[in-house]
Amino acid sequence: MSLPMRAVGDLTVSAIGLGCMPMSFPEAIDHRDRSLATIHRALDLGLTFLDTSNIYAPTWDAVGHNERLVAEALRTYTGPADLRSVVVTTKGGITRGEGETWGRDSSPSGLRAACEASLAALDIDVIELYQHHRHDPRFTYREQMRTLRSLMDDGLVRRVGLSNVTAAELVVAVEEVGTPADGGIVSVQNEWSPRFRGEADVLAECTRLGIAFLPWSPLGGSTQAHDIGDRYRDFSDVGAEVGATAQEVILAWLLATSPVMIPIPGATRPATVDSIVRALDVTLSREQIARLDATQPLMESMYPEDQPRSPLG
Repeated sequence: MSLPMRAVGDLTVSAIGLGCMPMSFPEAIDHRDRSLATIHRALDLGLTFLDTSNIYAPTWDAVGHNERLVAEALRTYTGPADLRSVVVTTKGGITRGEGETWGRDSSPSGLRAACEASLAALDIDVIELYQHHRHDPRFTYREQMRTLRSLMDDGLVRRVGLSNVTAAELVVAVEEVGTPADGGIVSVQNEWSPRFRGEADVLAECTRLGIAFLPWSPLGGSTQAHDIGDRYRDFSDVGAEVGATAQEVILAWLLATSPVMIPIPGATRPATVDSIVRALDVTLSREQIARLDATQPLMESMYPEDQPRSPLG
């Protein structure tokens, strides 16, 4: 199935991706077959961008769970999609330890070990897109970018991106690693949805430089996605006007926000994937987009910052 496409550096991927994280929530791990079917359905319908991370796991001692699930889904897929066009992006830099202790490790040895573990979990020789998950306050941001760059220079990853980045950090990253045109930073994965719209300067700079912007939790997070139309009535109202659900309108609205926007909504059921793909056929008028832009976010992040920002360097 042919879908609208967007660029991630020199890659071309479906204009909407699939966020695989919810498939590793504790309540989902007993439904492994359904999770595999969900990824297979995404591939069948033409989604070619799968988002995962090493820390997406039901417990601290199962780190890599989601990556292994994605690898299994690709390995067992027998449908019509050409898997050579499928891009899997993963992330590193956050740690989970015994007793669910969370931390950061973007030291040269720590980030390399995380990357190598992701390679093993995904059962591949090189990661197409590796994103720095969150800053480590023990190091300057410039030092962390040099470490990220070294993974690409040493052939472990082909492309690099950022996640949960500020506008000031993005400037440093581009100075240190380069723009997509230079073979440098090709993506930014920040939180963005009707409920939370982060630094507008980050999105503006991504648009200017052609850096793919991957909004995580675009439907407000797994606990709010089902009723976000009740929380933000304008999206439901516009949905009634165009014959779509509030969730489908949100994805269409995000796509209209910037040509570099590639939403990655999560799913745990094949039927949800069907809805995600239907959003690509939703056309919004300028007046409808303006109405949706004017909705007021709650300005509460799903995962507020729990550590100080590192110096830029």
